[in-house]
Amino acid sequence: MHSLAIQFEQNLKKYNDFRLKVEGLIRELLIQNNIGYHKIESRVKNAKRLDEKISRKQKYNDLSDITDLIGVRVITYFEDDVDKIANIIDREFVKDTQNSIDKRILDSDKFGYRSLHEVVTLHEDRKVLTEYKRFKDIKFEIQIRSILQHAWAEIEHDLGYKTESAIPNEFKRSFYRVAALLETADLEFLKIRDGLEKYTKDVGKKIVENPEKVEINAASLKTFIEENELVNKIDLDISKKTGINLNSYYSEDQSMNSRLNFVGITTIKELEDKLIEYNGRISEFAKEFNKIRKKDVVEIDDNENKSYFSKGISLFYLVYVLVSEKNNLDFIEEYSKKFFYNKSKQDIEKHVQDIMNAYSKISKN
Repeated sequence: MHSLAIQFEQNLKKYNDFRLKVEGLIRELLIQNNIGYHKIESRVKNAKRLDEKISRKQKYNDLSDITDLIGVRVITYFEDDVDKIANIIDREFVKDTQNSIDKRILDSDKFGYRSLHEVVTLHEDRKVLTEYKRFKDIKFEIQIRSILQHAWAEIEHDLGYKTESAIPNEFKRSFYRVAALLETADLEFLKIRDGLEKYTKDVGKKIVENPEKVEINAASLKTFIEENELVNKIDLDISKKTGINLNSYYSEDQSMNSRLNFVGITTIKELEDKLIEYNGRISEFAKEFNKIRKKDVVEIDDNENKSYFSKGISLFYLVYVLVSEKNNLDFIEEYSKKFFYNKSKQDIEKHVQDIMNAYSKISKN
């Protein structure tokens, strides 16, 4: 084994300690800069592979000449976060420009969908800190790639073909096609993300101007619940009549869209009209139903160990009233089976009966 590989093996703990330090540091930097990521992983080079590399390259005189003894990989959700993270890395570390490679700029004999590789060392102001002093001269590599770039790299590595000339001609078109599809998919995900952000930002205005054209979805429902005065009024009325506290925020219920669709409500205008029409009956039903099934419709605040309703609870009870109004046992049972999750047949039957009993009481008033 080469003397440098032996030296590396003798200091393996030091390199592993530094690996953990930089992985944690990079994770904290991303959190501080509000950049989401899929995964951060790291590794220390295998001593045997290092020995093979030293023998093959015949150019290393010192361990500090080897740039990938430690490797950190950051996998992002979106392709444009690669450059955002690279900017943070450039700001927080000293970049070795000679050994850093933007593999997204493909060489003429390379193909595929590639990532950004940066070689860095600690900044001078970080080197003087006690916890980093012993790592001051160690270079390490940071790979930054999107999930789809990562998928390509992993599959490419498994297949073992990294240059165009190595691929049999009959498979080249397939390789190019997959690489193009992944690149296109990354771009489309960016468009979807940006489009959803714009929709969420603009949906409040659309609700005010054309509620009949705004479909029920997670974004429109959240905005409507948080901003509509009638929702707030009925929520407060329910809280008063049941004696259960009302939370100040909307705890998003992923099933609420489907619940509303089940009773034929597909737009914000339809929802608002139903709230106006059934204004008084919603809170009355909530009072009666809650006497029977309090534990099923109330969330528990673990911090304060007490029950509360989430903002927008009025929609939950509106659906119950509309289901009950059908006065159709099969319809009520279908609703209960669909949304009263993972319950036995006996529980479903009791749930149906409780709905009917609560509605019967408010119908007599």
